[in-house]
Amino acid sequence: MPEPDARLGVAFDANKLCYAVSASAKPALVERIGQIDFNFDLIDSLTRRDQDTFPGLCDAVGKLVREEDVSEISVLYPPQLECWSIVPKSVCDQEDERQAHLNILMQGTEMSRIAPDWHAISNRDFKLLKVRKKRHLESFSFLLNGPVNGNLYSDFQIGEKWMGISHFHGSFMTVSCSNGVLGITSFLLGKLRAATYITFDDISDLPYHWLQRASHLNWLLGMHEQILVYGGEAGRVSEELQAYWDDASEIVVMDSLEKIGLSAREKTFSFPLERAFPATLLSVY
Repeated sequence: MPEPDARLGVAFDANKLCYAVSASAKPALVERIGQIDFNFDLIDSLTRRDQDTFPGLCDAVGKLVREEDVSEISVLYPPQLECWSIVPKSVCDQEDERQAHLNILMQGTEMSRIAPDWHAISNRDFKLLKVRKKRHLESFSFLLNGPVNGNLYSDFQIGEKWMGISHFHGSFMTVSCSNGVLGITSFLLGKLRAATYITFDDISDLPYHWLQRASHLNWLLGMHEQILVYGGEAGRVSEELQAYWDDASEIVVMDSLEKIGLSAREKTFSFPLERAFPATLLSVY
């Protein structure tokens, strides 16, 4: 029996699980892109490990792994479950400074309950600090439990994945929208510059939130050659925010395989392909 060699990419949006499968031997060809609908919020089920819904979610992922002969699974970690902060490198290099910054950032949370990580950015004098809570990581460990390699990716890493496909190394911004959360990441000459996310109740409120956040994050109003928009409400988000983006930017809603830069056996889909954009990238590279 041949060894499993397929990659599975997974992303959550409200009650929808988006997934994509690709074979290691054909990295530019997506074998399958799909969506599974549930009658409960997936992120809430994950974080609470709800006894009525969480086992069903784990079973659904396990079934995909078995049916698709998956050897590696990559999951998009919801941005609202992380804390991001741009920190001077001098702080990162000194343990006492690191601890002091984390104490300020994560007030009310014991250090033993968090998992910090550091990412290089375009300005070498700074780094991006990412903090996850260990209890949430434990939930994902249950979800990924099995004989396969599992990886968790942050929303700000989707742009890096896209560069691996497009070979574009200019200045661009990614904007993701899923269930009341807007993730924004800026890249400068092919390198991560900054990232933030905005929580909101209604998409019509986004212009207010964008301008409020831009008042202390100037890069949100900066110049970008391209703005990639994805998520189930990508079209509406573009309509609400394009007036606040650089006029010279090319706005690209990632709603087709051609725009993504991949090919697939299927050509038509019963759901918005822009919602499955992260899962599709995670299945490939």
